[in-house]
Amino acid sequence: MRVKVVEMREDRATILLEDTTPALANALRRSIMSEVPVMAVDEVIFFINTTDFIDEYIAHRLAMIPLRTDPRLYKMSGDVFVTLKLDKTAEEDMTVYSGDLESSDPLVIPVSSKIPIVTMRKGQKLKLEAIARLGRGRQHAKWQPVSGLRYQYLPVYEFDSSIVKLSDCEKCELEKLEGSWYRLKDPTKCPVCASQLEKMLNRGEPGVRVKWDDKRILIGFESNGQLPPFRIITMAAEELVKKFEEFESKFVSAVGRSKES
Repeated sequence: MRVKVVEMREDRATILLEDTTPALANALRRSIMSEVPVMAVDEVIFFINTTDFIDEYIAHRLAMIPLRTDPRLYKMSGDVFVTLKLDKTAEEDMTVYSGDLESSDPLVIPVSSKIPIVTMRKGQKLKLEAIARLGRGRQHAKWQPVSGLRYQYLPVYEFDSSIVKLSDCEKCELEKLEGSWYRLKDPTKCPVCASQLEKMLNRGEPGVRVKWDDKRILIGFESNGQLPPFRIITMAAEELVKKFEEFESKFVSAVGRSKES
């Protein structure tokens, strides 16, 4: 198997797996979504709440605020948690934002300070303490580190050069087919031409067709902000390796016991 980085930014990533199988690609996709530990609010203690919103509503809002996750926390054993405090008295009508939360760890904070939590009318009070813990997406969606996670076979576009005229591009690698037909070998190298062919295909224009390569699979996602995409992918792969090593160990042990009996 080969891996190609198509896009790697602070908030998103797309990788191409070559000489792979749908089963392996899907295992990595599920590990990215479900097995990478991140911080999220797991418990909220309310001391005062005279707002128009019930405790459960506010607690749900807090739980879905993504928190930057300190890699040092992974080395700690036991119940890993951070507290976030909020104490507000509305002097006038106002909105409470994620930036108003005071964290016990300056490295574990909301990814954005502008996420609205609740609105308050003049004179209302809200005092609470939220406890954030490490968790995994398989436990609850609030611990998923990514959004818009997708995977698909790599599209292989073919076009009739007597009908379709691509923009001049030096990045494209074309493979000559029968007659005046050509194949765009790797659409990830030239997204502009690939997009042009995709739009023509969607409009039903003649001279364009697409096939799907099930041995080359694209995986892409947007990070929710707790961890950078590079870290998410490497940790997801590490979690997969741990699971297979655990299976191997238990399988060998089980075979040994069966032989003894």
